[in-house]
Amino acid sequence: MRRMFLRHVRTLALAVTLLFALPALVASADAPPGPYFNGFETNTAGWFNFEGATVTRVPSGSPSTYATGISAATGNYFARLGIGNNVTCQSGAGTLDWYVGPYTNWGGESSIFPPGGYQTGVDVYLDVGWAATHPDRRFDWSSAINEPSGNFRREFVFNVGTEPATDLTGPGFYISAGNNSTRCGAYPENPGNLPIKITTSGWYTFGHAFTGVAGGPLTVDMTVKNSTGTPLGTWVRSDPTDIIGSTVGGNAYGWFVQNEIDELAIDNSFRTGAISTPLCTANITNGGWIIAKNRDKASFGGNAKVDSAGNTSGQEEYQDHGPARQITVNSIAVSSVYCTEDRTKATILGTATVNGSGTYQYEIDLTDKGQSGANDMYRMYIPGIGYDSGNQTLGGGNITIH
Repeated sequence: MRRMFLRHVRTLALAVTLLFALPALVASADAPPGPYFNGFETNTAGWFNFEGATVTRVPSGSPSTYATGISAATGNYFARLGIGNNVTCQSGAGTLDWYVGPYTNWGGESSIFPPGGYQTGVDVYLDVGWAATHPDRRFDWSSAINEPSGNFRREFVFNVGTEPATDLTGPGFYISAGNNSTRCGAYPENPGNLPIKITTSGWYTFGHAFTGVAGGPLTVDMTVKNSTGTPLGTWVRSDPTDIIGSTVGGNAYGWFVQNEIDELAIDNSFRTGAISTPLCTANITNGGWIIAKNRDKASFGGNAKVDSAGNTSGQEEYQDHGPARQITVNSIAVSSVYCTEDRTKATILGTATVNGSGTYQYEIDLTDKGQSGANDMYRMYIPGIGYDSGNQTLGGGNITIH
């Protein structure tokens, strides 16, 4: 038996059912790692109703059963969440209520962790006056990470709840953070997760910062800030088995895994895109080729650059000539170009066709070791088809990064 305060204990059958019921969360892992933002000024694009839970765009000042008449965090519109179906969950305490909330795919999930990492966030209005008359009402907000395969890896969850009826410290919202959710697996006042208490009504930003380097561990900083940007609580989550590029890929979904507050107000949902280095240029010339780690000969060429405003352009092509695996890759778009300060290494991210069809996310890693190209290195990685050339020294050609 696991204690509800400390462990997330969804039943396996229910977890599998929910994950497969969320096709947009698991089937779009080859979207380009571009930025996403929706402040609900014109629509709710990128957000999805789920299990009866709804996302509704409303104007500032509109009446509501929760936080009535409030203004948007920015602009003139925000969104309200309708409570979803009660699917229940199992814990040592028995069967408990689990009201599933809506989710966002941040404009598309990703298989590749971008150089420099990325951030996600959403503004949530906390109404302390409402909390005073509604004890022990909860919501859980998760920003999840994928594996390189595009499958779900792990959730990073803010657990939020109004004070219990037995709490005599005054009305407010308790907030803590961990990897579990629902009444079966988490508790906002869990002392092991360093809870804070919000006692002033207003908009608060719930942010996740995903950081780390390829081959190293993932670190996630989870922060709650007030409307002036002052951090009120910060939690750092890291698991030694979460290795970027090995067990960790790019962003998964953002999900109100649980929501017991009808018409909960949200605004300004965002995911930052992959970082590009202004005025960086990477060229491959003179018939580049390598022996891939599957022992096939592979040829490639292309160029990519970033202007002073951070806009990317270029084209890339790659051909594995077989016999182990014969593929032809032609870029559709270059979405980001990241270069080290000394201009010896570059990473190019984008989307491409494989054998003339589909849209697949790719990562090209380049190393420039001098003008001759003799020791330059190249890697093509396409997680959507399980292809990785490995980081190989050029057999011919030249890579120039400047």
